[in-house]
Amino acid sequence: MGNILIVEDDPNIRKLVRVNLVKRGYTVSEAEDSHKAISLFQEVPFDLVLLDLVLPGLSGVDICKWIRDRSDVPIIILSARLEEDLKVAALDAGADDYVTKPFGQEELLARVRAFLRRSYTAAVTNESKIQIGDLSIDLEARRVLIGENDLHLTRTEYSILAILALRLDAIVSHNELLTQVWGPEYRGSNHYLHTYLGRLRKKLDAYGDLLETVPGMGYNLHSKKMF
Repeated sequence: MGNILIVEDDPNIRKLVRVNLVKRGYTVSEAEDSHKAISLFQEVPFDLVLLDLVLPGLSGVDICKWIRDRSDVPIIILSARLEEDLKVAALDAGADDYVTKPFGQEELLARVRAFLRRSYTAAVTNESKIQIGDLSIDLEARRVLIGENDLHLTRTEYSILAILALRLDAIVSHNELLTQVWGPEYRGSNHYLHTYLGRLRKKLDAYGDLLETVPGMGYNLHSKKMF
């Protein structure tokens, strides 16, 4: 069903999460610190990482960056309410979601299911490549390039861009994006889009201006705004 890595220094939380995941058929590995997390990640192909922010050794943010440089595996942050700055830093580093401690196990399991069932094919289309100036979105190869420069996008960033590209010059509503990328249980969670669209604009550099926020409605990827 899915191979999950839990990176958490609190043995009680780690055990509780592991027991609930194993009961539902998931394969689980555990790391109590950054050193073991890195060691396990180098040895095992994981489908999902549950990552605490405050760890012995490297911080959760550092681990997030390290993983994201090597993989687009989904990362769900486990954070306390007083760690807002770290949570934002982790999202900026490439994390896909977060759950605030103390959290209910059903809430966490719902997030896990949502990420593991995702299909990152944005839609059925006859298009294989969308070209806007030097920006190339290759839907078959799942690559985004500006000129000859390959952009490193996370799966979440790519999914958002692909959905908008397939509806070029049309407004895609907040809830449609949230449902297609995260799942129907994320409808109304517009702050996710604000965070990821901001990251996408930065990575797209000058082409980031093509991504328009339509207040109260959604987002629009323009084909001719710059030209």
